[in-house]
Amino acid sequence: MGKSKSVPDLACKAMVSWTSEDVKQWLKEHESLNKYTKQLKGTTGKELMKLTDDILAQIGIKNPLHRMQLINTRDDLIAQQQEDTAVKETDSPIMTKPSSPNPSFVVPQHSPKGKGPILMSSISRSQMNGTSNSSSSGFSFGDTTLRRHSKEGNMVVLGDDGLSVVPMKGVQGKAFSLVEVITEAYGFWKQAYYNASNCEALVSCAAELQGLVLANSSLAARPTLMANLLEAVTEVKEFIATFSERGWLSRLEKVSSDKEEFCRLDRLLISVAVEGGNQPGPEQEYTDDTAELRKQVDALGGMAALQDPETQLLALSDLEQFVSARARAVLASLVAQEVAWRQSSLQTGPHQVIRNPEVRLWWWRSFGSALLQTYGSLGTEEITWERFWSSFPKGLEDETASSVAQVIYNKHTKELFQAAINRGNPNLVTPVELEFSLPRNINLAQQCQILLNWENSYKTLSRSASRMGSGARSSGSTLSAVAEEYRPVVNTLPEVTQLLLGQERHCQGLLDVLQPDQGQGAPQVVSLCGAPGAGKVNIAVMAAETLFSNTLWCNAYFADMERVETGVECAFQFMAAFAVTADTSDTCNLMSWISRWSAYPMGLIVHCPPDMTARLLKHVTHNVEKMIKTHPLLQVVLCASEPIQIPGVDCVTYELEDLGVDNVAQILTSIAPQIGDRAQELAEACGGRPLAAHMVGTALASGTAQLEEVLQAVASPAVAHLHPLDRCIRYIVSTLPDEFLHALLMLSLFPGSFERRAAAELLGMTSIALSKTRSLLRILTTCNLLQYSSTSERYIMHASVRACCRSLARELGLTYESARVTFIEYYTKYLAKAAALLAAQAPVSAMRLFDREHQNIHEIVRWASQGPLEEALPFYSDILWESMPLLSGRLDLLQREVFCKAVYEQAVEQKDRVAQGRALWQLGSVLGDQGQFKNAEVPLRDALALLESELGSDHLDIAKACNGLAVVLFRLHQYQGAQDLYARAYDIQSSKLGPEDKEVATTMNNTAGLLKAMGKLADAEVVYRTVLDIREKELGPDHVDVAASLNNIAVLLKTSGQFEEAEEMYNRSIAIKEKALGPNHPQVALSLNNLAALLRKMSKGEQAEKLYMRSLSIREEALGPDHPQVAASYVNLAGLLKSENRLMEALPYFNKALDIRERAYGPDHPDVSAAQISLAELLKDLGKFEEAERLCRSAINILEKSVGEDDVNVAAALSLQATCLQGLGKASEAEPLCRRALHIREQAYGADSPNVATALTALADVLKEMSSFEEAEALARRSLVIRERSFGSDDPLTATSLNNLALLLKDANHLEEAETMCRKCIDIRQRVLGENSLEVATTWLNLGGVLRAAGKLEEAESACRQCLDIRERQLGSQHTDTAAAQIGIGAVLLKQGRVDEAKTILSKAATLTFVKLGERHQQSLDAMNWLAECKSTQRNMG
Repeated sequence: MGKSKSVPDLACKAMVSWTSEDVKQWLKEHESLNKYTKQLKGTTGKELMKLTDDILAQIGIKNPLHRMQLINTRDDLIAQQQEDTAVKETDSPIMTKPSSPNPSFVVPQHSPKGKGPILMSSISRSQMNGTSNSSSSGFSFGDTTLRRHSKEGNMVVLGDDGLSVVPMKGVQGKAFSLVEVITEAYGFWKQAYYNASNCEALVSCAAELQGLVLANSSLAARPTLMANLLEAVTEVKEFIATFSERGWLSRLEKVSSDKEEFCRLDRLLISVAVEGGNQPGPEQEYTDDTAELRKQVDALGGMAALQDPETQLLALSDLEQFVSARARAVLASLVAQEVAWRQSSLQTGPHQVIRNPEVRLWWWRSFGSALLQTYGSLGTEEITWERFWSSFPKGLEDETASSVAQVIYNKHTKELFQAAINRGNPNLVTPVELEFSLPRNINLAQQCQILLNWENSYKTLSRSASRMGSGARSSGSTLSAVAEEYRPVVNTLPEVTQLLLGQERHCQGLLDVLQPDQGQGAPQVVSLCGAPGAGKVNIAVMAAETLFSNTLWCNAYFADMERVETGVECAFQFMAAFAVTADTSDTCNLMSWISRWSAYPMGLIVHCPPDMTARLLKHVTHNVEKMIKTHPLLQVVLCASEPIQIPGVDCVTYELEDLGVDNVAQILTSIAPQIGDRAQELAEACGGRPLAAHMVGTALASGTAQLEEVLQAVASPAVAHLHPLDRCIRYIVSTLPDEFLHALLMLSLFPGSFERRAAAELLGMTSIALSKTRSLLRILTTCNLLQYSSTSERYIMHASVRACCRSLARELGLTYESARVTFIEYYTKYLAKAAALLAAQAPVSAMRLFDREHQNIHEIVRWASQGPLEEALPFYSDILWESMPLLSGRLDLLQREVFCKAVYEQAVEQKDRVAQGRALWQLGSVLGDQGQFKNAEVPLRDALALLESELGSDHLDIAKACNGLAVVLFRLHQYQGAQDLYARAYDIQSSKLGPEDKEVATTMNNTAGLLKAMGKLADAEVVYRTVLDIREKELGPDHVDVAASLNNIAVLLKTSGQFEEAEEMYNRSIAIKEKALGPNHPQVALSLNNLAALLRKMSKGEQAEKLYMRSLSIREEALGPDHPQVAASYVNLAGLLKSENRLMEALPYFNKALDIRERAYGPDHPDVSAAQISLAELLKDLGKFEEAERLCRSAINILEKSVGEDDVNVAAALSLQATCLQGLGKASEAEPLCRRALHIREQAYGADSPNVATALTALADVLKEMSSFEEAEALARRSLVIRERSFGSDDPLTATSLNNLALLLKDANHLEEAETMCRKCIDIRQRVLGENSLEVATTWLNLGGVLRAAGKLEEAESACRQCLDIRERQLGSQHTDTAAAQIGIGAVLLKQGRVDEAKTILSKAATLTFVKLGERHQQSLDAMNWLAECKSTQRNMG
């Protein structure tokens, strides 16, 4: 801990000798500990040293964090006193005699051999393992500073025998960081596969410079010199690293010359020496190993020769003389790795998303390359765990495979690994999950071990440091000790390298709010508010790290809402924060994952932009509310400028105050001690903002700014209108050299974080060595103008810095249009890469790539909406045509529409007809996605015409345009037009790509679906089977696309009544999907759902219900309970229950489906209307005609807006509405609706279409109710003729028309003909469907009614008993359809005068019907009427 400022001698006095007054004074010096003076009254220093957590709890300190704070603060002071004592007892750090007696800076001789040993410290073990953040820094309570680096490690000695490593300790200050970098460079030199001698020369040169610094403390005290030296050796390290990294051989194809970079770095080291006051020495000679190795590879035939097994052996022997001894020993293995690495780098596939190079290469080898060679497929992204374990870890490189196998060695460890990795479907693993859980540049075996241990570690530690105050882990333990023992495996928190002085109390205050004293409930949401630059995110992140370090949270995540505008963007940001991906903005997947971890306390930090709109606020609070309801132990910290409240959620506001002049002065003097007593004056100029103080202090400490200049600049009248923070930023920016200033202003174009390569593209530095870009970015980071995250390897600019830079650019008239165009071009290519993954059926990986750059991609969309740059039109055109399938999922419909229109207007202005066509095509697609198919048709037709006029009639883009228009025409039921377009697309694609290309198969598949809708089932089957043949040949028999084709054929076979073959196809499809995707994948659920529909059709209701329930369970588990696919399962299950007359059981499922779709799509979507119609059908059957009719009206309104007034779906809804009006006794109101429905169908299908027959029957039924029997009969006969002509006289549909006509003739009292029709219907159905089919039973019952009306009572009873016999065998005695047959028998018995028998059977049927259907159902009413007639007959007889 830091020493007391007001009483410096107290910290120097050994604690064991403190009096009780000393302890009291020490407590007062720590604001957060002062409140416990009463509990510690009379305590001496010796007693203070013995205090444990249990003792502190007993004396009344209830908050466990406060107890930990006191113990930690005490122990840090003890450690500091012990270290200070050790330093006093040591004469000097361990040093050897300098290589020159002259203490001044000596120009280094660039030789690996020096005259004297030079001491250097290696990086600590924790840093070498990639875990430096967890051990070298951390927040402790009280007057906190960064945890000091360990001064123990190794040193590299440069002597007569070259470089060697020996133990060392004692290097201090800036020199320690320098030694660390040189040691890393030494390690990379030892690993170099070629160019090793040149690497050694650079390391030796850097080591000589380091030796001079260690020997001369005055040089180490010069901050600018040390910064330049550190920058130079860092560039050296990065250059050397390229010769041992993956791609070391492939880089020969890209790097023109290493000599130029070597000479630049050599001159850079010399210039630093000159800066130290020395004359420049000779430049180092360079042996161009890169050029020689490239010549040899080219002479062998390039990289292709290394890939060919026949020439590889010869090639390896020729290469041996050009690589290092280390590489020669394993050259064959290295080259094989390089070949695979090159192939995986060039090929598009899901493996691209994995950052860990070993895992990325393994995935490609295991699941990508084999499929590419065999079928031309790019691999898959969803792997069952069974397939995963068949290759992992044995498929990794030998050494890694062995080390990982020692960690994951049995079933138990595999299960632990799966649980830690999984963030989606628990039965599958994706590259995205591996990317999130296996970071880059961390030892894979160590990371796997952490993955296995994290849950157990958390549970173990949390038992002794529980949420409600069991206290610290053990007696005398410090917070830092706990922090080193538990850290979560992975999280999305940004890196915070330090907590600025003065912010400790805010961090403590936030911790007190999040974890209050015993007896007080912890809030679910904390609104952390403060002005820009106040350090909100820093404080929140450090508090989060403290909480999970002390096992009060098991993990914490971070969501950045900077530049987010819409609900779609907001939803995706929250999903990305938890590394949960989805192809829609529906957060069901996220809620499902969160719910699985609801037993573990977690934290979420949300960074809200200073200018957050009311719209964004609504979306943020809505999603936070949903997450908290799903996960009661989740705590959310909202970092915003203003307080945020969420109704119905326990929300507390914590407001950050300005640090005050004194605290800011402390920050300044701690960074730049030379400012002395001017600190107060400078602190006032910084306006109380820690960011300003840190930037200004760093500039003063490095010598890039002078105190008087700073004070004058921030006091200038020209900037008086600005906030002090903005004045300070503007001054720091103005001190940059022109090159760095313009670079910074261009980098401000990035709205969020960015990668180094993107920065190089923007700055036009791609032709220069990448280390030059790294150098520039590091300098800007040193100035605190950028922040760098080593975990994500990305840079970010603080929002206040970005705003200042953009304002300054505007003032200077710098628009950087060429840079903007470069920016757009870069992300156009990036989008194309992600879109290629989407096209390769890797949507999860594609979305993950998109998430990495979402802010920058959304920025180019915003620029387009504001008016695209003329030079950028080609790139925007490419985005519209190639990448919109990916981008459309991340933009809301309004954004997409505005984007398309803006690009179209620019294309019109530039007279670019191809861009016009592409923009119009996408605009039509947007309208189609909105369900506005009628409005979409015009722009799609115009787009096709424009593209055809420019590209010709046989261009592949024309095929794409034809397919898009055909989809819309299909939805508008313009089937012939759609068929013509599909045929044209097929001709173009088959001629350009070949008849067996997968794109051709897709077009054929769409064509088959169209033919099926047109009733051309035989033609559709031929096309579907052709597609199946193509896919089996191209993709293999076990590919999921093959399963999709089998599913399509099965659906068709079911429609045509070929049930057995359809069932076989469905089962084969399910088997393929279960093997490829696992038994609990949503695609499996789809096939199960379809098979259930078939079984339902085959009257196997019990089996169908089980499959429907399994499909529903899979979808709920994989997608969450609120997903639209879950709604589809509800509809299907309810439909089955409805068909079995289990109406009351079906009702809640229909209601749930409607609720889900309304929330998912909004109230005006066509899918909502479909759910409304399904529910209305059920309500109609329940006799709730008024409610059903109201739903029909709503559905019709939605459909008329989305698909037009003349759509056939409107006709179906009109027919249902008419039926409801009939039930309400309003046949006259129903008639015009039926006539309109008939007209729509006739216009859509033609007067003789089978689809018209249904409308004719419905109108006939209404007219029958109105006693217009003559017209009704004519319509029914017309329906019969249409079906006989379309399907034949023996088709089940023809039998249905016969049945309907018979009922009409019965009501018209044409009983003889009605009987004939019924008997003919029975004959057809018995021959086609079987004597015991339920359809036959229904016709027997109708015949019984006709015979009863004709007075043929014995025949009538026999017919009704035939129906009863079939239904009891098929449905059981408790089915409502069985009760209907009993009612028919009872009516006949009553007419026969067998009143008691009639009453008995009618009473039994009525009771069953009332219970299952309700008293308002028509069947219940019929039973009641017949029972009433029984009673009336009995009274008359009595």
